[in-house]
Amino acid sequence: MNQVLRANCVGLSICCALAGLAHAQTVYVDTVEDVVDFQGARRVADLPGPDGRISFREAIYAVDNTPGPQTIGFRIPKDEWWLYNDRAILKLEDGMFILRADETTVDFTTQTRYTGDTNPDGNEVGVYGLEPNGWGTTAISVTGSHCTIIGLDRVMQRGHAVQLWGNYNRVISCTISGPLHSGVYISGGFDGPPAEGNVVGGTKPGEGNVLSAGNHGVRIDTPANNNVVIGNRLSGVFAGVAVRGNRYTGSPVGNRIGGETEAERNVISGAGKYGEEGYPDGAQVSVEMAVNTQIIGNYIGTTPDGMSRAPQIGPTGVAVIDSTDTVIRGNLISGLRVAGTNHYQGQTFGQAILVTTMNADNIGTLIEGNMIGADATGRGAIPTLNGVVVAPFISRYALEGTQVGGTEPGQGNLIAFIERESVLVTPTVQGVWISGNSIHSNGRLGIELGGDGVTPNDPGDGDAGANDLQNFPIITAAEGGDGKTRVQGTLSSLPARTFSVELFASEACDPSGHGEGAEFLAVFDVDTDGRGEASFDVVVQTPVPQGHVITATATDVQAWNTSEFSRCFAVSGGLDCDAISKFAVSCKRGKLKAKVKSSLPEGTELTIDNDGDVKTLVIDGRGGGVVKYKQQTGTHHVSIVECPRHEREVACP
Repeated sequence: MNQVLRANCVGLSICCALAGLAHAQTVYVDTVEDVVDFQGARRVADLPGPDGRISFREAIYAVDNTPGPQTIGFRIPKDEWWLYNDRAILKLEDGMFILRADETTVDFTTQTRYTGDTNPDGNEVGVYGLEPNGWGTTAISVTGSHCTIIGLDRVMQRGHAVQLWGNYNRVISCTISGPLHSGVYISGGFDGPPAEGNVVGGTKPGEGNVLSAGNHGVRIDTPANNNVVIGNRLSGVFAGVAVRGNRYTGSPVGNRIGGETEAERNVISGAGKYGEEGYPDGAQVSVEMAVNTQIIGNYIGTTPDGMSRAPQIGPTGVAVIDSTDTVIRGNLISGLRVAGTNHYQGQTFGQAILVTTMNADNIGTLIEGNMIGADATGRGAIPTLNGVVVAPFISRYALEGTQVGGTEPGQGNLIAFIERESVLVTPTVQGVWISGNSIHSNGRLGIELGGDGVTPNDPGDGDAGANDLQNFPIITAAEGGDGKTRVQGTLSSLPARTFSVELFASEACDPSGHGEGAEFLAVFDVDTDGRGEASFDVVVQTPVPQGHVITATATDVQAWNTSEFSRCFAVSGGLDCDAISKFAVSCKRGKLKAKVKSSLPEGTELTIDNDGDVKTLVIDGRGGGVVKYKQQTGTHHVSIVECPRHEREVACP
């Protein structure tokens, strides 16, 4: 029932059914001036004042004082425009615009519908802060809940463009550049309750914001819980997105950047600046003293198509500092390679993910399912200096429980085409579990403990350092055949401990002779004996071509310390299991006999496994061979180890 009510007044643009009734209505702003001259109860029905115009501040006062949901729209004539000739710039001269009423919509896109799309670079209404000494002042402050800000453009203000104090508010379709502090700031304030459930961006076409404002595109400060940032393009001088707590007022909890669907993806790139001496500083995403922050499904450091590096000075993709239970999942993080200037001329900086400590412990960072160093296809390279770096800035604080990858489907990261270290754990850090990743085509080691190249195994594995310099396994045999791969090896480490051993395959060995691990094959546990020794003999249900190489890692299950990659071992051709034409097992008078007929070469050895009782069968000149077991009773399962499909069951009376 919206209609323009103009009766008996000049310049009035109020859409409503009947003035003063408590239902949705639209108040149209028609001047850029920051003036208030209307009187009475200062409700919608009291607009306009004597000047015949409605300012933004008057519209806010009116909707705050009028019951029910309200909308503020814009119909500012072009003869009011100043500063720019392609958009209207609201003057802010009397403190921040404070939106207190719940369920209020401020729709700046109504100006576009009024005058057309006049600004090729964004929307048609912005804000300019003209208040003297207005340092740090927010332009639009939303203390109400369930409010929506739509389509704001450039804000030239020494503070934040939009601050959300309340709950369940939305900011969509904005193109904010200019303010010093941030495009959107979410916080309940130093002594207020948390700002909760606010959403910046959206999943429908056009709902995402372009926020390239000042220090941060989006900044979330404690107290602020369970807020969501989705579908945007974000940048800033310090970070595209920052989630920040502090030692005095606590941590923001449960905030999410991105999501599981493509529509929720943020493109976060272009952030950073050079310091005075030429050191590049900044991160695309910064998480500091926060709890349970989720960074999911974003393109970080790349162009929106994910195919090349975005221009940026900030050397870090995601920085996790002094935080707890941070999740970094399903992102593309590439293009983090920046050259220094001035005193740092000739030096290069960059890391896709940095996990560190400065003023508190950093506990429980999960990094899984990301593509790091690659383009969106996973097949091409985007220049990235380092992959995942786990390194404390201040070593007095604990840096524990970092997990890079996992063995369940979708947990492993792709870390490829990195110029230097793929995964670097620095000397004072322990408890970094590195698991199930595809690590290949990198400049240095796939897993680097300590930053000094390959760390050789030591007797007893009692040395200290990065991940306690966990010893890696030694592969002693790798043989393919029958669509499977058999791998044998040993591990020498701490006594009476359980270790998780992982096997990987690659087309070729790393130049170091250790790693990498392009394809995750299998994981299994081994237990060391009292001398710290263990061996393994496993058949992987994945064929690895002859000439490709196998590598392995070991992780101390108790301490979460993962080793570097083992030395490579080339896969031999193995048996032609199709050459076995007959495998027969019989039992008579307590004697079990396994018999083979084949076209295998004379002297070929087959391993016969009779419920763990292993014997060697040698092929004779006619392609046959027999092994016998005495004093057998009961049911037996007998197989050829090299060709597991050849398995028989027999009963011995």
